[in-house]
Amino acid sequence: MHSRTLLARVQRAEQLAKAKTKFSRDCICWPENELPFFGFDIEREIAVGLECPVHGKRSFWRVYHLYIPKWLREKQQERLSRRSQQYQKAWNASFPAELWPAEEEQTANGEIFLRLQDGTRLLACEARSKNLLSGRAVSGSALR
Repeated sequence: MHSRTLLARVQRAEQLAKAKTKFSRDCICWPENELPFFGFDIEREIAVGLECPVHGKRSFWRVYHLYIPKWLREKQQERLSRRSQQYQKAWNASFPAELWPAEEEQTANGEIFLRLQDGTRLLACEARSKNLLSGRAVSGSALR
Protein backbone atom coordinates (compact mmCIF):
# COMPACT_ATOMS: atom_id res chain seq x y z
CA MET A 1 0.00 0.00 0.00
CA HIS A 2 2.80 2.39 0.89
CA SER A 3 4.54 1.88 -2.47
CA ARG A 4 1.33 2.73 -4.38
CA THR A 5 0.89 5.95 -2.47
CA LEU A 6 4.51 6.85 -3.07
CA LEU A 7 4.18 6.06 -6.76
CA ALA A 8 1.04 8.22 -7.02
CA ARG A 9 2.85 11.10 -5.28
CA VAL A 10 5.81 10.80 -7.62
CA GLN A 11 3.51 10.83 -10.65
CA ARG A 12 1.68 13.93 -9.37
CA ALA A 13 5.00 15.66 -8.69
CA GLU A 14 6.20 14.86 -12.22
CA GLN A 15 2.99 16.24 -13.74
CA LEU A 16 3.29 19.39 -11.66
CA ALA A 17 6.94 19.84 -12.67
CA LYS A 18 6.04 19.34 -16.33
CA ALA A 19 3.27 21.95 -16.09
CA LYS A 20 5.61 24.47 -14.48
CA THR A 21 8.36 24.02 -17.06
CA LYS A 22 6.05 24.10 -20.09
CA PHE A 23 6.61 27.81 -20.48
CA SER A 24 9.92 28.45 -18.87
CA ARG A 25 11.63 31.81 -19.16
CA ASP A 26 13.43 30.77 -22.37
CA CYS A 27 10.44 29.06 -24.05
CA ILE A 28 9.13 30.77 -27.20
CA CYS A 29 6.34 28.30 -28.03
CA TRP A 30 2.77 29.44 -28.62
CA PRO A 31 0.22 28.42 -25.99
CA GLU A 32 -1.87 25.46 -27.16
CA ASN A 33 -5.10 27.39 -26.60
CA GLU A 34 -3.92 30.44 -28.62
CA LEU A 35 -3.04 29.53 -32.18
CA PRO A 36 -1.03 32.16 -34.04
CA PHE A 37 -2.69 34.35 -36.65
CA PHE A 38 -0.75 35.16 -39.81
CA GLY A 39 -1.78 37.56 -42.56
CA PHE A 40 0.43 35.84 -45.15
CA ASP A 41 2.02 32.41 -45.61
CA ILE A 42 5.49 33.99 -45.48
CA GLU A 43 4.83 34.95 -41.84
CA ARG A 44 3.89 31.39 -40.97
CA GLU A 45 7.06 30.13 -42.70
CA ILE A 46 9.17 32.55 -40.67
CA ALA A 47 7.53 31.45 -37.42
CA VAL A 48 7.93 27.73 -38.20
CA GLY A 49 11.60 28.26 -39.07
CA LEU A 50 12.47 29.46 -35.58
CA GLU A 51 13.17 26.76 -32.98
CA CYS A 52 12.40 27.05 -29.29
CA PRO A 53 15.62 26.81 -27.23
CA VAL A 54 13.77 24.67 -24.67
CA HIS A 55 11.49 22.43 -26.77
CA GLY A 56 13.09 22.46 -30.22
CA LYS A 57 10.84 22.60 -33.26
CA ARG A 58 7.82 24.82 -32.75
CA SER A 59 4.80 23.35 -34.44
CA PHE A 60 1.21 24.41 -34.64
CA TRP A 61 -1.85 23.50 -36.56
CA ARG A 62 -1.55 24.34 -40.27
CA VAL A 63 -4.42 26.44 -41.51
CA TYR A 64 -4.65 26.59 -45.28
CA HIS A 65 -4.24 30.21 -46.17
CA LEU A 66 -6.70 31.52 -48.69
CA TYR A 67 -6.96 35.25 -48.16
CA ILE A 68 -6.90 37.59 -45.18
CA PRO A 69 -8.32 41.03 -46.01
CA LYS A 70 -6.07 44.04 -45.51
CA TRP A 71 -8.29 45.60 -42.83
CA LEU A 72 -7.89 42.44 -40.73
CA ARG A 73 -4.11 42.29 -41.30
CA GLU A 74 -3.87 45.91 -40.15
CA LYS A 75 -5.38 44.99 -36.78
CA GLN A 76 -2.54 42.55 -35.99
CA GLN A 77 -0.81 44.87 -33.46
CA GLU A 78 -4.10 45.53 -31.66
CA ARG A 79 -4.89 41.80 -31.59
CA LEU A 80 -1.40 41.05 -30.28
CA SER A 81 -1.88 43.38 -27.31
CA ARG A 82 -4.91 41.31 -26.18
CA ARG A 83 -3.02 37.99 -26.20
CA SER A 84 -1.28 36.28 -23.29
CA GLN A 85 2.29 37.11 -22.32
CA GLN A 86 3.48 33.74 -23.66
CA TYR A 87 1.81 34.39 -27.03
CA GLN A 88 3.42 37.84 -27.21
CA LYS A 89 6.81 36.35 -26.33
CA ALA A 90 6.42 33.73 -29.08
CA TRP A 91 5.35 36.38 -31.59
CA ASN A 92 8.18 38.77 -30.71
CA ALA A 93 10.74 35.96 -31.02
CA SER A 94 9.62 35.34 -34.61
CA PHE A 95 8.98 38.97 -35.51
CA PRO A 96 11.39 41.20 -33.55
CA ALA A 97 10.33 44.80 -32.88
CA GLU A 98 13.36 46.22 -34.74
CA LEU A 99 12.02 44.66 -37.99
CA TRP A 100 8.26 44.39 -37.54
CA PRO A 101 5.54 45.42 -38.12
CA ALA A 102 6.22 45.37 -41.82
CA GLU A 103 4.69 47.83 -44.23
CA GLU A 104 2.70 46.35 -47.11
CA GLU A 105 3.59 47.45 -50.64
CA GLN A 106 1.47 46.44 -53.61
CA THR A 107 2.91 46.58 -57.12
CA ALA A 108 0.99 47.48 -60.28
CA ASN A 109 0.72 43.80 -61.27
CA GLY A 110 -0.81 42.81 -57.92
CA GLU A 111 2.17 41.44 -56.01
CA ILE A 112 2.31 42.30 -52.33
CA PHE A 113 5.65 42.79 -50.60
CA LEU A 114 6.32 43.27 -46.92
CA ARG A 115 8.94 45.96 -46.30
CA LEU A 116 10.65 45.40 -42.96
CA GLN A 117 11.95 48.25 -40.81
CA ASP A 118 15.51 47.64 -42.10
CA GLY A 119 14.35 47.98 -45.73
CA THR A 120 14.26 44.25 -46.57
CA ARG A 121 11.42 43.32 -48.92
CA LEU A 122 9.71 39.93 -48.67
CA LEU A 123 7.31 38.63 -51.32
CA ALA A 124 4.08 37.98 -49.44
CA CYS A 125 1.64 37.42 -52.29
CA GLU A 126 2.30 36.65 -55.95
CA ALA A 127 0.41 38.38 -58.74
CA ARG A 128 -2.80 36.63 -59.74
CA SER A 129 -1.90 36.63 -63.44
CA LYS A 130 1.35 34.81 -62.61
CA ASN A 131 -0.66 32.08 -60.84
CA LEU A 132 -2.90 31.73 -63.89
CA LEU A 133 0.08 31.43 -66.23
CA SER A 134 1.75 28.79 -64.09
CA GLY A 135 -1.27 26.50 -64.45
CA ARG A 136 -2.49 26.74 -60.87
CA ALA A 137 -5.96 27.80 -62.00
CA VAL A 138 -8.36 25.59 -63.94
CA SER A 139 -8.31 26.46 -67.63
CA GLY A 140 -11.49 26.87 -69.67
CA SER A 141 -10.74 23.74 -71.74
CA ALA A 142 -10.58 21.65 -68.57
CA LEU A 143 -14.15 22.61 -67.74
CA ARG A 144 -15.60 21.27 -71.02
